Amino acid sequence: MYVRIVKLSFMNDFSKEAASNLLVQIGKTKGFAEGMLLRMSVDVSDTQRYSMTVWPSKKIEEKTWKLFGEEVLKKLRDTGARVEVSKGEINDINISKDLDLSNSLID
Repeated sequence: MYVRIVKLSFMNDFSKEAASNLLVQIGKTKGFAEGMLLRMSVDVSDTQRYSMTVWPSKKIEEKTWKLFGEEVLKKLRDTGARVEVSKGEINDINISKDLDLSNSLID
């Protein structure tokens, strides 16, 4: 599996919320349709968010990056947001048997 982690720093909380809503919709409509396995976001402050997406392979991640990821992040940069992208193979993953993700599943 392959992961893309995006650190987004916005000028204010309003621009963060607007962009975050857009990114959620893109993930739901385009990301999962193109093979994304998991999307997770974490707000670390009023103006900063980390977004992580998990893909079956580097090849699929690169394909989606070219299809829509790169363009969306360019538009965010154009609004003044600072965008940092990190990518790599997942080395290790551990999930508790007690974790219930049933309320997070996308059809």
